Amino acid sequence: MKRIIYWVLITIVMGIQSSYAQKKHTSDYHFKQAEELWQNDGDLKEILNLLDKQLEETPKHSDALFLRSYVHLTQEKYSLALSDVNRAIAYYNKRTSERNEGVLYLWRGMIYHKQLQELDKALSDYNAAYKLIAKTAPDKISSLLFERAQLYYDQKEYEKADADYMQMLKNDVADQPAMIGLIRNMIARKEYDEALGLVNKCEKYNAYYDETYRYRMQIYDKMGEVDKAIDDAIVYFDKSDEPQYYLMKAILNKHLSYALAKVQAQIQKSNDYSWKQLRIHVYKWMHDYANAIRCYDQLEQEFGSSASIYFHRSECYNEIGNTDRAVADITKYIEMGDGKDYFGLISRADYYREGGQYEAAIADFTKGIELEPTDAYAYYKRGWCYELMGDDDAAMKDYHAGIDVDKKYPYIFLMRGELYLKREEMEQANADFEEILRQDTVAKSGSCRQYALHFLGREDEALEWMDKIIASDSMNNGGYYDKSCLLARMGRLDESVAALRKALENGYRSFAHIEHDDDMDSLRELPEFKSLIAEYETKPVFIEGDENVEEEQIETVSEIQMKKMYSGVYEILCTINELPLKFIFDTGASSVSISSVEASFMLKNGYLRSDDIKGKDYYSTATGEIHEGMVIRLREIKIGDIMLRNVEASVVHSQQAPLLLGQSVLERFGIVTIDNINSRLIIKTK
Repeated sequence: MKRIIYWVLITIVMGIQSSYAQKKHTSDYHFKQAEELWQNDGDLKEILNLLDKQLEETPKHSDALFLRSYVHLTQEKYSLALSDVNRAIAYYNKRTSERNEGVLYLWRGMIYHKQLQELDKALSDYNAAYKLIAKTAPDKISSLLFERAQLYYDQKEYEKADADYMQMLKNDVADQPAMIGLIRNMIARKEYDEALGLVNKCEKYNAYYDETYRYRMQIYDKMGEVDKAIDDAIVYFDKSDEPQYYLMKAILNKHLSYALAKVQAQIQKSNDYSWKQLRIHVYKWMHDYANAIRCYDQLEQEFGSSASIYFHRSECYNEIGNTDRAVADITKYIEMGDGKDYFGLISRADYYREGGQYEAAIADFTKGIELEPTDAYAYYKRGWCYELMGDDDAAMKDYHAGIDVDKKYPYIFLMRGELYLKREEMEQANADFEEILRQDTVAKSGSCRQYALHFLGREDEALEWMDKIIASDSMNNGGYYDKSCLLARMGRLDESVAALRKALENGYRSFAHIEHDDDMDSLRELPEFKSLIAEYETKPVFIEGDENVEEEQIETVSEIQMKKMYSGVYEILCTINELPLKFIFDTGASSVSISSVEASFMLKNGYLRSDDIKGKDYYSTATGEIHEGMVIRLREIKIGDIMLRNVEASVVHSQQAPLLLGQSVLERFGIVTIDNINSRLIIKTK
């Protein structure tokens, strides 16, 4: 991907030819070979060898230095890239170079801007490039204006950025990157109405330009029109080759039920792999890992096994505390490669660690260190495993080693500081905690400053920082779990249990980690802790507003007779609040839906109470349309000998709408299978 991005950049700058080029260097043989290889996506090592040969023959070959600068940039060797472009500028000769001199300043400005973040130097180069290109190639000025406007935006000088974008539009009234730039500036200034008008104009010029929908969804989000924002998010995902999932998550998280309905509608229209992947993302954002796993299983059945499925499904199994299945999947992922995948090995090691299998974890962390000896993470986690096994000396050795390879990793200072504290080496411990305070200055997921503050005796500040972390990402259930751990360390056990409940309500399900986490040791014998864990170990993750749902555990295998209809679907008899009804069993549905006719009848005849009406939700029809409907609570659904309690149902405003029973509703109890020969629904206890 980096190669593609950089190729776009080089195309911009290399496309600006010098109008003064009269002749070539005496011998350009190696340079021309390198250029051809580059254009054909050749081997970088071979390209560099050719450029080195060219520069041995002609050390002042500006074009060869320019191309080598670019190759170095793709390898993230920024100092070498800068050195080469500096020499290219120094040796530039308009009579021998194929490039406009302004291109070299533009390129160096881009290095200063995008890689080195030296904005003043970047602006100086952009201005120099502007003067040169404006004189000799005014028709090529837009690329430069775009880059300079981006820099002005980074400096929050929106008016100057506007001026450059407006100049681009003078050259081309339909220049969509320029319009998007103006729109982005308007959003930054909170001029949402103006931004909406321009983005709609942008869509008229080219309805296929994905950035239009990316920014319009953000505008609608800022305006509080979440439904429209999600609609555009769906279009953006459809049109973009590489949608930015973090933006999608930020928008879709505002109303996940509506987002899920929209995605389900797209899947009904097209049996497309990417849409099914997005559905899985939505389930994971809901913390509904059981449904995510079910969808991964369906992908595997439909499209075959893949490394991606094994890797990501293993994460879901780990989230629900099923270490064995997580390890099985990640092992398959590793085996599909050469057995030396660093991230695969480290992931498996983490699963082993969370499952209390420390020796197996240490073995995988050791393999990871052999592959990536400069990554502090593996040292930190292996040291932790040693410490959990009681080998403090080995742990301290790993913490030292990790800090030696990366002195900017706060968590490893925390672990070493805690071990120093355990050894009563207070001076060294406090030094590590103070180092964390110097480094960890942003309240976000992954911060450990709160623990350092706690160990330094600054508990109020620690809790204040913890609350800032939670506020920075309200969808992060791990924040509440970390708060529970922090409060437990402080001895504030009642508050710790309350925070743990909040984490579980928000979808936290890493029970294997809870079981082996020493932060939880002070809580384990508390009756309220035991009952909380027992409650949520058997409770699935629900979406918005489902925190009060209860369920009964079924300990036996249940077989339910169904009727196979002419269309191939199955009809199943149910009793809802003692009212007999017939439902269609839907393997793809995630909940229960009934028509407005049945809902009205139930309300009028006492089968529903006013307090059973919970609010509004969104659902997709078979045609892919999205409708707003009522959400009701069904106090009891009896299916055979199974009783479901407090189940949410969507009311579909169509008299012809069938009554649907989702498979995932029954999966609360165990594994659901269909005996097609005998038309029976079989539920086996997990």
